[in-house]
Amino acid sequence: MICTPHYSRRSLVASSNDRESSIDPASSSLESSARTSRMIGRDRVDTVAMGSTLLAVVLVVGLFGPTLAINPLAKDEEVVNATSSIFENVQAAQASTESLKNDMPSSDYLRFGAQGLLEYVSNVSTKFTPVFENFDQKDLDQIQQSLIEAIRYLNGYEVVNSISLLQNVDYNLYNHNQFRSINSDLRIASIGLSEALFDQRDVSSALDDLLASTDKLAEHVGRVSNAIQRGEAWTAETTARATAAQRAFNESIDNYLNGSLTQIDDLSESLTNLRTYEEELYQKMKDKIPMFPKSTVNYFITLKKSLENLIQKVLINFENMRLYKHREIEQWKVRSSINAPISYMTQVAVQVSADPMLANDCTEAYIEKLLAFPNFTVSHVNGCLADQTSNEEKTFDVITNVIDNYVAGAINASYAAFDICFRYAPKKLNYCLELVSSNLFP
Repeated sequence: MICTPHYSRRSLVASSNDRESSIDPASSSLESSARTSRMIGRDRVDTVAMGSTLLAVVLVVGLFGPTLAINPLAKDEEVVNATSSIFENVQAAQASTESLKNDMPSSDYLRFGAQGLLEYVSNVSTKFTPVFENFDQKDLDQIQQSLIEAIRYLNGYEVVNSISLLQNVDYNLYNHNQFRSINSDLRIASIGLSEALFDQRDVSSALDDLLASTDKLAEHVGRVSNAIQRGEAWTAETTARATAAQRAFNESIDNYLNGSLTQIDDLSESLTNLRTYEEELYQKMKDKIPMFPKSTVNYFITLKKSLENLIQKVLINFENMRLYKHREIEQWKVRSSINAPISYMTQVAVQVSADPMLANDCTEAYIEKLLAFPNFTVSHVNGCLADQTSNEEKTFDVITNVIDNYVAGAINASYAAFDICFRYAPKKLNYCLELVSSNLFP
């Protein structure tokens, strides 16, 4: 340490006494007769002289004390250049995180990583700036005190908490471990510089270590910051595409369900109308049924049961389709969410790209494939729904043909044939009815 000269009142009085002892003895004897008379006056002169000397010392210390205590390393060009480079590296690291500060990522894992990076870089900058900014214009005591504060931070739990958040952007803890190593290097080099300053030893080695550590700091902060920003851009793009695809996905499912339900409702209505139509025909002949022979009565019973069984089976199948097939396809909108797999695959790609040991051109190609995945998914789902719709349409066509061409025809033919019999004379009525029954239901 460079210290200002220390002056005391005792040394100044001693100097005054020395000057007195050097007076010529002859002159002293000549003045002995007047010594008593001049004693009081001489004391006053000595007091004034001593006060003037003290004032001069105070002025010297006040005016030149800062100069005497100024940083002696300020004249060392290599030291000044090294400290300037260290400060520039810290500032470069700080600058590379500004975009993150202004626009935090939306996804949790990137936001946590950005938070840890911002906290660490901001604190390192805050602690190192008072040490290395304008190094040649600071008192060594001031530099030493600021350096001690920096060492305390680098050795504290706050660093551990901030760096641990970087695990969110890691695939195999590369960045987390790298920043722990950089922080350790910064701490060791800072301690070395502090000891060199205290012992007034050469600081070149400690400054070289600090410069190398801050070089790494600036490099890795810039790389991780870029990885987070690039990851956010990828995430935003894949999320936008996945969201758009999910809307198209859901719309396709809704269109299928609406179309299928419409056809089911139409067929159900046709079956209900057929049942009503048959019941109306039956009611018209109900009063005449007691006259029917047994074979004719059995035919009507069989006809009504067959029609009812057919309607019930078709309606049950339709209801099962609603309860199971439609519900299963509708749940695709939740269980087959495009966003979930896209988010996971994007996160893996971002974490791989943030690791220089793993990142390569394949990562970029992977993202391109990932961006195409939502449209591929929609196309695949649309194909599945188109096949399902086609199969249902074929089934509905078969049911419609059976209803229109067989069931309705059989009902019309049966009641029309029986109705004809009632045009004959009573003697031929039973014969006609039995004949019709035997032909319709042999």
